Amino acid sequence: MSGLVSDEIAEDYKSSLEDLTSNDGIQIRTLTVIAKENTEHAMAISRVLENHIRSTPPQQKLPALYVADSIAKNVGSPYTLFLGRNMYQTFMNVYTLVDGNTRRKLDEMLNTWKQPAPGSLDTRPVFPTDITRNIESALIKARTAALQHQQTRPQPEINRGRANGTPTGWSSSTTHNMARNQPQYQGHSTSTPPPNQRQDIDLSHLNRDVDALVAAAKVDFANSPFNPVSQQRLKALVDLQAILQSQQLSQDQLKLVRDQVSQLAASRPPSATPTPLASAPAAPPVPPISTPPVQPAQPVQPVSQPLQQLLNPGTLAELIKATASRQQPTPPPAMPLPLPQIPQLPQSGTPQPENPLIAALRARGLLPSGPAPPSLTPSASSTPTPGTATLPYFMPNGVHQSTPQPLTQVPAANASGVPMTTASIKIPRFGLVVSLYDSRPNRCGTCGRRFFATEKGKEMKARHLDWHFKTNQRMTESSRRAQNRSWYVDERDWIKSREAGDENGATDSQTTTEGAAGDEATKQEPSKPWIRAPNDATLRNTPCPICQEKFESTWSEDVQDWIWQDATKVGPRVYHASCYAEVTKGPAPARQTRTSTPDSVLGKRKAEHLLLSKHHSFIMAPHIVRWGIMVFTKDLLVDPNVRDASDIAHQIVAVASSSSKAKAEQFISARGINTACSAYGDYEALVADPNVDVIYVATPHSHHYQNVRLALEAGKHVLCEKAFTVNAAQTKILVEIARKKNLFLMEAVWTRYFPLSIQIRELIQKGEIGEVLRVVADTSFGDDVEEKWGTTHRMVNPDLAGGCLLDLGIYSLTWVFQTLYHTLPREQRKPPTVSSQMTPYHLTGADESTTMLLSFPTSTPSNGPHPQQSHGIAMTNIRVSADPDEKGSAGPSIRIQGTKGEIQVYGPPFRPESYRVIPKKGAGEIREVQCPFPGKGHGMYWEADEVARCLRDGKLESEGLPWEESIVIMEVMDEVRKQGGLTYPQQIESTEYPLKL
Repeated sequence: MSGLVSDEIAEDYKSSLEDLTSNDGIQIRTLTVIAKENTEHAMAISRVLENHIRSTPPQQKLPALYVADSIAKNVGSPYTLFLGRNMYQTFMNVYTLVDGNTRRKLDEMLNTWKQPAPGSLDTRPVFPTDITRNIESALIKARTAALQHQQTRPQPEINRGRANGTPTGWSSSTTHNMARNQPQYQGHSTSTPPPNQRQDIDLSHLNRDVDALVAAAKVDFANSPFNPVSQQRLKALVDLQAILQSQQLSQDQLKLVRDQVSQLAASRPPSATPTPLASAPAAPPVPPISTPPVQPAQPVQPVSQPLQQLLNPGTLAELIKATASRQQPTPPPAMPLPLPQIPQLPQSGTPQPENPLIAALRARGLLPSGPAPPSLTPSASSTPTPGTATLPYFMPNGVHQSTPQPLTQVPAANASGVPMTTASIKIPRFGLVVSLYDSRPNRCGTCGRRFFATEKGKEMKARHLDWHFKTNQRMTESSRRAQNRSWYVDERDWIKSREAGDENGATDSQTTTEGAAGDEATKQEPSKPWIRAPNDATLRNTPCPICQEKFESTWSEDVQDWIWQDATKVGPRVYHASCYAEVTKGPAPARQTRTSTPDSVLGKRKAEHLLLSKHHSFIMAPHIVRWGIMVFTKDLLVDPNVRDASDIAHQIVAVASSSSKAKAEQFISARGINTACSAYGDYEALVADPNVDVIYVATPHSHHYQNVRLALEAGKHVLCEKAFTVNAAQTKILVEIARKKNLFLMEAVWTRYFPLSIQIRELIQKGEIGEVLRVVADTSFGDDVEEKWGTTHRMVNPDLAGGCLLDLGIYSLTWVFQTLYHTLPREQRKPPTVSSQMTPYHLTGADESTTMLLSFPTSTPSNGPHPQQSHGIAMTNIRVSADPDEKGSAGPSIRIQGTKGEIQVYGPPFRPESYRVIPKKGAGEIREVQCPFPGKGHGMYWEADEVARCLRDGKLESEGLPWEESIVIMEVMDEVRKQGGLTYPQQIESTEYPLKL
């Protein structure tokens, strides 16, 4: 059992990982030590660690990955083997979700994985080279694609004063060719460095730097239009931009420009208040600049505005002057040059129509109704003269200087009189700031919201801080439960939103009519039962067992979580509160109709599916079990009502075929499965389906151990076809796993759950035929073995654990055990001694005939002092038949003999349909009982019903065939094979997992 996974260790490790929220070295070392001390559970710990890294929030992924890194370096194998399987997916998942700083740390971690562990004598890298090589290749491809995308972006992105985009009309090849073909600048005296030390100036980068400075200067000018420094700076930069785009400059000249542009970008003055430069004397007012008329035959006048006041003397300004005489025609600047003097704009007396944007906002109730503010659109007489230039926006009347008035001179009430025009909203109104900072000085340090400096304001802030605390607590809990995203709401939803905790649900003193109406409706709505929506995906998709309608998750502002309205939890199951109240005939809470289904239809549906519980005085809903099946069966589709099993129901939600997905789809289509059913082409996908409750394994005997363990390791309940496994050792391991994981596991011997078998066991326990001392069971079918089975059929193929013992002999043993062993109390049951004879099939070596004599040291039902011994004779053969004419002429296939009579069972032992009770002479009449199979099924649905009831009741094993009895039967068959010399290939006898068969 050393290879078994301990769920306690894995669960404890998971809890410890959830407490790791930062790069805490002590916690990481502790987790490493725990992993080192539990290397026998390395697979479970590795799986828990991988799941934690995948589901934890991005800000907590690096510490979790540090744990994996520490374990791999300090513990090594077997963790490197288990973690290495999915390290590519784990690492890339983290890399795509974290920020740049974390990515640099991940790159450093990856480099250490390519080297031996520190202090280790092993020269091999931490992880195999193929793992790190795949990760590096993916990162290189991602970085290359990102770089190409960045270079092709049309708009520049400013980063440390330099734009990353390429200006329109320039390419890398053009820039390099221009740099090669530029003539040397003759007028400059700077010596040329040696060729091996020369670095060419990238003209495209320099252009982007200048473009960024021009854009910043435009922003400064828009904020301070009357500042002469801003005007002069903008004009000089526009001149420089024109020179760079129209002239061919040498590398020395470009170097001078680059140095001065870098200094200018590093020493950008603030634009809020005009400040004279310390290095230049006070400049006189700049006279208006006239724009001369442009003659078609004359070129555009060269730019002559120097940058002497902005840059150091003798550098860039000299360059501009030296190149002005040989400039080529340049296009005019993109932005019209502003003037320091503004013409007075007379106000039109004619009322203008209301702005369409304002009218739309008023119509939607987002602005208060009232007269529209006067329009400031200038009249036709305000057209500038040829000696002036037009400003990019209009100034309101009464503003004649750039110096703002003191803050206290502008009352807050003036905010409602601001003209809502495109030009007006660009004007800084510093006086309005007082309404925010002075009237509401009490500020929240988390979100910046402000409150009045009154008792009421302090109370509102206290509730606001409580709301922050609850929200942060909820987000912390959510990050532990699962990965999630927070979405921004649109503008309209944000305007309508109200913060929980404020008076009347409003955040401001004014509330809209729509909000008030909503509050009134909330007050009138009756309270309904609710529960929190479960986090598990399976539970979220589980419908109400009564009406079969799914629950709808709604967001609760009060709870700050997703909830299910009109829901109540009874035991482990969740019902609609209204449905449950109606079924139990108790006081029903106020019910709001979820669908248009009328009550009469609902009542009819409940009448069809509910039954009166034996243990409760109220009606219970059917328990639905969702099946995933390996290989195919149709019995699960038979309506349980035909066999009076209305307390449970079955749904096939997933089908898998190991050969192809098409076969699974063909089965779903051929059987007409109505529910949503998934088709899979491998068993790994089937066991990973969250909608599956229990897996039905019907693969060949040789594959049972691997398939059942796959399902159990995935956390699924299992019903496995007989024979349980190839040997008892495999069965014991599966039982132990199911016990550790609290999972249901049962061997699918359907004969145990037939009504006929249950009735016969009850007759024996009641003493109907006295003390049972002998049972004879024969499961034999006469066929031409060579012609029908050949050598490859599973019935005779040892590679598939073939032979009549595991396939047919299990039914004979079932009748012996369920009559002589199972009818006793558990504490009195004792295994038998075995004596057997076996005949091998000459072509393959598998058994074609087996006869077993089982001697039990007990008798049933009383197990008294005498005779205290009973015998069972179990036979199976594939050459001779127990019913040659297939009409029952040869007599019963099972005889159960007691001291007061005999029970004879007719029909094949695996599926009998009648039995006779023959009492001792003079003790009564012979009774014959028919037990047909309803619904045209084969009988598998009865054992499926048993599975459903066990799951409903929380049982891990069935009382009809407990784990202990399955193990004893497998031990008997092991002894029979040992006595007969029958062995199977080591691969299918092995308990190693996983194995590819």
